[in-house]
Amino acid sequence: MEPNPDVTDEVWEKFESLPSQTRPQKGAKPAKRLTALAHELAVDGLLPAAGKKAHAAMHEVLDAAQEKFKDDVIARRQSVVTVDGTTLHANLQDKKKSFDEFHEAADMAVIDDFFRRAARVFSPPIAHSYAQFLAEKTADLDDPDSLLDALDDARTDIAALGLVSNVHPFFDVAADKQAKAWLEEYRAAIKKLSDDRQESYRQIREMSTEPQDVDLVRPETKDEMTQERLGDKSKNLDTYEDHLLCDENGNYPAKLNDWEKVVLGKERKRSGFKFWYRNPQQPSQSSLGIAYLNDGEYRIVRPDFIFFAILDDGTVVADLVDPHGTQYSDAVPKLRGLVQYAATHPTVFRRIESVAQVNEKWRVLDLTREDVRQAIATTTSSAAALFESEIADDYS
Repeated sequence: MEPNPDVTDEVWEKFESLPSQTRPQKGAKPAKRLTALAHELAVDGLLPAAGKKAHAAMHEVLDAAQEKFKDDVIARRQSVVTVDGTTLHANLQDKKKSFDEFHEAADMAVIDDFFRRAARVFSPPIAHSYAQFLAEKTADLDDPDSLLDALDDARTDIAALGLVSNVHPFFDVAADKQAKAWLEEYRAAIKKLSDDRQESYRQIREMSTEPQDVDLVRPETKDEMTQERLGDKSKNLDTYEDHLLCDENGNYPAKLNDWEKVVLGKERKRSGFKFWYRNPQQPSQSSLGIAYLNDGEYRIVRPDFIFFAILDDGTVVADLVDPHGTQYSDAVPKLRGLVQYAATHPTVFRRIESVAQVNEKWRVLDLTREDVRQAIATTTSSAAALFESEIADDYS
């Protein structure tokens, strides 16, 4: 299948503006994400010396942390440079025991161990560059011994910073903010890169513990099944017109279930309808995914259809319509994911709707309505009950 030649640039622009979401990664570290982003921006010539700029920005954050949490850092520094212990004395004749506490200055092996722990918090590259940054501020750069002593002091300071519990979230928030700012600033430039290079940035966006928005990428070509096997025979799949992708005859083959056929039929009859898109269920740059929580784990739901219409004034609008199976255990969590998506993207789609057949009636939940979103967010009922309730309308 190739891009439909009848689809206008305005429709494709609308398609490419639709936000998809990534599945969060457990244990993702904002600093690692920032430095990876800086590397790619420098490689593509979008931000020269991006790596140095990323490190400099985080050095400022760590300076601010030292000032903000000064008292805690001083206390923790003392624990880094001092080794506390207890000596046991035992008399084998009278079998008496005594304990003597001792406090000694820690050697560099102990301090280095604390520094390595801190480096896991701030990332090793940033921890090492910050140590160099601090040392060069106080050392006589013409005296190698002075620089080594200053580096030891800097590593001790960083080790202490790593032990202050409030510093970790303070640092992560700042690193995440910087990465997001650059991703937004260079968003348009990134979209002009090749698909392979865009994929590199897409992977960087995914390096987050929270769902991240990514733009859809216009599909260039797509292999689609045109036949299905029925026993020993093959049967051609039904074909449909007005899809964003099509064959040389303007047709798109698709195996649709009964619900999907009903929804497609109704939507194509609506005023202003021009094109539709069968959202791929496999992860790709051209598949719109929406994050949802189920049993504490993030998953991705991929709504079935996106419809494109043109209003009387020539504006292109998109409608997200998902035939929603109510029989599945994650039906309500998926609805809540769609609700959150609708709430955070109120101007992207004209309509965001979930459709289901309940008791032989076609019902629809309009997820752009605040009362509907609130009811879904707080429900203790089943998905079927939501579609049967007064917050749903008849689908026509």
